[in-house]
Amino acid sequence: MIPLFKVNMNNDINNFILPTLKSGMITQGSKVEEFESKLKEYFNYPYILTLNSATSGLTLAYRLLNLEKDDYVISTPLTCFATNASILANNLNILWADTDPNTCNIDLNDVKRKINKNTKVLSFVHWGGVPVDLEVVEELKLYAKNTYGNELNVVEDCAHAFGSEFNGKKLGTHGNICVFSLQAIKHLTTGDGGLIFLPNEEFYKRAKLLRWFGIDREKRSLPGSDFRLEPDITEYGYKFHMNDINASIGLANIINIQENIDKCNNNGNYYNKHLKNINCIELFNYGNENIKPSYWIYTIKILNGRKNEFIEYMKDNNIVTSQVHARNDKHSCLQSALCTDLKNLDVIETQIVSIPVGWWLDEDKLKYIVDTIRNFSNIPYITKLETKDIDKYRDILYQMNSYTSDSYNMNIDSIYLLKINNDIISTAKLLIENKIYQSVGHIEDVVTNEQYRGKGYGKQIVEYLLDLGINKFNCYKIVLNCKMELDSFYTKCGMIKTGSSFSIYK
Repeated sequence: MIPLFKVNMNNDINNFILPTLKSGMITQGSKVEEFESKLKEYFNYPYILTLNSATSGLTLAYRLLNLEKDDYVISTPLTCFATNASILANNLNILWADTDPNTCNIDLNDVKRKINKNTKVLSFVHWGGVPVDLEVVEELKLYAKNTYGNELNVVEDCAHAFGSEFNGKKLGTHGNICVFSLQAIKHLTTGDGGLIFLPNEEFYKRAKLLRWFGIDREKRSLPGSDFRLEPDITEYGYKFHMNDINASIGLANIINIQENIDKCNNNGNYYNKHLKNINCIELFNYGNENIKPSYWIYTIKILNGRKNEFIEYMKDNNIVTSQVHARNDKHSCLQSALCTDLKNLDVIETQIVSIPVGWWLDEDKLKYIVDTIRNFSNIPYITKLETKDIDKYRDILYQMNSYTSDSYNMNIDSIYLLKINNDIISTAKLLIENKIYQSVGHIEDVVTNEQYRGKGYGKQIVEYLLDLGINKFNCYKIVLNCKMELDSFYTKCGMIKTGSSFSIYK
């Protein structure tokens, strides 16, 4: 099975972790300091602190902003629950913004529409490691200030995006509060852990205190004092710090981090090239030369209502896929969040699936995944008639002698198509007659394109409509009229010949 996620661990991990375990110094100490030093070097950024999780980092971020109960955070519902749990933990209000259909990131146009005098924070995730347009974010900060006099703070959830770049700079270094995840399956793992990037020294010093109860560790154990007693705590904090065990894992894994990110990026670009022009899927159009994704996940859209079918097909072919994150606005504990129309998300959620893209894939596996997706696209599927297909549908229908004009009365909702890619192979109509107690289904206009007859496609669509009528529309019977020479065909579809049929024609 090709996994969607995999833990990356340095082969020499024992050389890093065992000395720490045996040292007797396993809580926050010299290894944490060494790991933070390596991170500051990698990002070329001075204000980085390690934490025990990204969730702790997000919770701490809102605490640092000194917000009030009436303040609102504009956030995305398409993310890990941790993104929004941290807002709840600070007793703040959430206003949902829609999803950008081109990126799966937050829709910044919708954000602008929803900024008001109570908006104090913009929160978003860089979905899959693809950066949000930070230039537009800066424009929104200016808009909030000029229009409402608000200081619009930005909290970037970078859990997917270790090593991603915007305008040639790594995410985390653009002047906002940014939080990264070092959880087990992320680009860089410490087993579990997180990072918080602060915009200035003042925030950095305060966060350093708050991550460990509010205690100034450097002033602890002053000469002449009891080494276990802390100095005065001026502001309470949390137990959010990292320990030396996790830091030692991080020190081992950071050695290979850029190599692994480059592999993910190359794999994402492979898909960008080889998954083009496949009719059943749609690639995201990032449309921004300023971004360099790290591709923690690679998300595609599965069209024609075939998302669940795609997930099962990939599983049957030993490839793990997933939507990855559920939309948060549906969770009971978030029902108090303000929600206007999320029209883009309503559509996107029915389509998005992420496929493996990580460092563990070689070109053979990448080719196998692409070939499997192409094979899926060639599987016949049944869908309702859409307006764009009416002309093609009418061409198939003309192959029945009874329909020879454009005056055919068309009820789109009752017409079903069996398609391969965008080609209509077979079609049939299911009309539901609602009676007093039960319904009756009527199957009509069963036609298979003459180029594809004799291959079982007509039988497939008829069996589909029989199942639909009985199990979805709860029909107590399905009826169909046909020429006598077609009796054997409908018998093979599971129908039984009963009674007589009478007709009168104009």
